[in-house]
Amino acid sequence: MTRWEQLVPAKVMIAGDWHGNGFHADRAIRHAAEHGAQAVLHVGDFGYRFSPPFMAKVQRALEDTSLALGFVPGNHDDYGRLDRLEAEHGCTAIPMRPNIFYLPRGYRWTWSGRSFLALGGAHSVDRPWRARGEWWARETITIGEALNASLDGPADVMICHDVPDGVRIPCIEGNPIGFPESEIEAAQRHRELLRRVVDVVQPKHLFAGHYHCRLDAPLVGRDYRTEVHILDMDGRSIADNAVDLDLRSV
Repeated sequence: MTRWEQLVPAKVMIAGDWHGNGFHADRAIRHAAEHGAQAVLHVGDFGYRFSPPFMAKVQRALEDTSLALGFVPGNHDDYGRLDRLEAEHGCTAIPMRPNIFYLPRGYRWTWSGRSFLALGGAHSVDRPWRARGEWWARETITIGEALNASLDGPADVMICHDVPDGVRIPCIEGNPIGFPESEIEAAQRHRELLRRVVDVVQPKHLFAGHYHCRLDAPLVGRDYRTEVHILDMDGRSIADNAVDLDLRSV
């Protein structure tokens, strides 16, 4: 059993995209402690290139508050580094600093009797506007990863970066920024793949980010209902970027 799995939090904070913003990360972590959280889960776009100053600032805030943080990958996290870590350690909670853990796709764990599934990743619709090296081919969930994530069936909570198909996200309707249509279609296919996993796992709660807005919405399947929570990004209100989850009520 890993140190991550030995934690027994009754209350956790779930945080949205920080994009390597150490100032915002510090504020959010201290906010979590002030509100009684005993651990932090992050939905991806956590550290981008995991610069030493950012990682050191996050580690200091976690040490000061006696918290641990685990993150799933977003679409703007350095997969070259993450893949090397996973190749070395396997699909488990991988410590990048003493209090910072990478949670690879398909990793499952249990806290306080509640089961969790990590399944980060999303498609970058701005890919054509970025230079090679500013996005990663590994940013999206593969069919194999989706199948593997589904193998062990239901879980109480999913920690994702993308939002499954079937959830209306008003802030992206009509493609207001004007991304290429081919990229919008690729992003939709990714959401459909994630939905196939959700149909099997049937979580009570799913947390995501990616869309830089704050939204709670139900996802109603054939024989399940999932409460989907989309979190806002760094630089916005902490209340919109970070929410509490009391595991006793899940």
